[in-house]
Amino acid sequence: MTGLRSWDGRTPLTRRSALGALVAAASGATVLQAAREWTELRIIVEDEMGRPVPRASVIVRELVGKKLKPKKKVSLELKTSEEGSTPVPPLPRGQILIQVISKGFRTHGEQIALTEAEQTKTIVLKAPSDQVSVHKK
Repeated sequence: MTGLRSWDGRTPLTRRSALGALVAAASGATVLQAAREWTELRIIVEDEMGRPVPRASVIVRELVGKKLKPKKKVSLELKTSEEGSTPVPPLPRGQILIQVISKGFRTHGEQIALTEAEQTKTIVLKAPSDQVSVHKK
């Protein structure tokens, strides 16, 4: 069978070996994806009285590196529902930055650690404070 060649010039044994390597690589990628741990995060936004804040802008960024800089790959911009909550697509475990912006409230920013399979983060927005000025009359 040394003289038999397939249409691509390989022997049947070589094609089988290449197919086996491809299957092994694909199953290895699946194992790596399964090994990476993810978190299902739910964010709830309330005011100081415990009432939901609808239509608040929620920005979620993954933080990486020694100085925990925002990573460009994971950056989500979401809106809260009428109940003040927003589900977040699964995120890799680690540090993230959450920023919440809503009209009539102070902007909120906070770093949190994603450590569990499911987490809920409640954010309380505060009313804006009076402006402080050095130019008093």
